[in-house]
Amino acid sequence: MSQTDLFVTAGSAVVIVLMLSVAWVLGFRQSARLDEAEVARLARAEGANIEAAAIDAKGRAAVAKLSGGKLLIAKVMADGVSARVLPQGQARVRLRKGGLSIVFGDLGYPSLNMRLENPPAWLAELGAQT
Repeated sequence: MSQTDLFVTAGSAVVIVLMLSVAWVLGFRQSARLDEAEVARLARAEGANIEAAAIDAKGRAAVAKLSGGKLLIAKVMADGVSARVLPQGQARVRLRKGGLSIVFGDLGYPSLNMRLENPPAWLAELGAQT
């Protein structure tokens, strides 16, 4: 390894440490959490009211039944929340022991898998309808 190679390697290491330091200062470990207030805010942004909601224990996913026969699906993605509102008929709900899976009619939004120890009755009804 030549002296030039050593300088290039050392310079690269310094730049990597600098980029990691900037990311740490900016808070790259921050992540959003879903709670009832956040789900209600998302519903209001869509002009709807929540009739019922289920949020996983870690606050990383939520499904809410909205007024007008719609569903709100929300997932934490990095430091933000991705939400989708759709008619109940466009979602296939499957309950399983300890959780549920929701698959959407289009492929534009990945399916939602969340852990729920005791799924509420309204989710069981949605699962029976699909």
